[in-house]
Amino acid sequence: MNQDEYKSFVGVDQLYVAEVLTDTAAAFTCDTPAWLAPLAELRLEPTVNSETQYADNQPYDSMDSVGETKITAIITNLPAEMYAKVTGQVFDATTGRIYEQEGIPPYFALGFRSLKSNGKYRYYWFLKCKFAVPKEEAVTKTDTPDFKAKELMITAIKTTHKFDLGGSITDSVKRVWGDEDTDSFSATSWFTQVQVPGVVAPSALALSTSDPLDGATGVAVSKTCTLTFNNMLPASAVNHVTLFEDDGTPVASAVSLDATRKIVSVDPNSDLSASTSYILVYAVTDIYGQSLAGVVNFTTA
Repeated sequence: MNQDEYKSFVGVDQLYVAEVLTDTAAAFTCDTPAWLAPLAELRLEPTVNSETQYADNQPYDSMDSVGETKITAIITNLPAEMYAKVTGQVFDATTGRIYEQEGIPPYFALGFRSLKSNGKYRYYWFLKCKFAVPKEEAVTKTDTPDFKAKELMITAIKTTHKFDLGGSITDSVKRVWGDEDTDSFSATSWFTQVQVPGVVAPSALALSTSDPLDGATGVAVSKTCTLTFNNMLPASAVNHVTLFEDDGTPVASAVSLDATRKIVSVDPNSDLSASTSYILVYAVTDIYGQSLAGVVNFTTA
């Protein structure tokens, strides 16, 4: 368990929506996400119902059920076209006007992220939400500015579609989220497409390539070594890659993991010795729990 996962929230931003195109027993699909509005505050209130069964004159069993989640988003404002889109109103692009009527708003997926006190983020997608027509408030202008933000009332429910959640679990889903401080989590493409459950058997962990290659000679003494793996690695992988001289002496180095979390770099603190054999040793585990160990041998120029 990463202790940074316990850090408190200090901010929120990146409010996105994507229209739900299909939600049936056969499939769940969404449109490409679009940025909704500048976000000032967000409140999530799940509806929880609890019942206790009594027998033999005492509590015998207890059961909870979780219903919809009420979401309140405080934003600066909404452009007319986006307002019409999320509330099911009519937008006349020719005149730039909205025609309010008893519209039926479509369902949207709603995404955002919360900033934690350590600078990392927790990312969210609610998969099936409906927007209510927002309240509006305005006051006369005075010597002291009084900003009136717009309050969006949103209801999130579970999908009709039942996803494969791994093992023998198949169920509808209301929310998907992940934390940057969780070793196996990556936020890559989080806002470019709605994140839905998808349990796919990972490829076996393998070393795709190394630089230098195993058995290489004439390697520059200033060389920074890299190991490229086919699967993502947790941050802790850097603790399990070490460069040694051929007599077993460790070489002091800075070991780092790149943004893709697949490339480990080993940068010696000083130039290597000339005409010397070195061994780069790795024993890593990927984000799926698969382990791989090996060595790369090379000789400097």
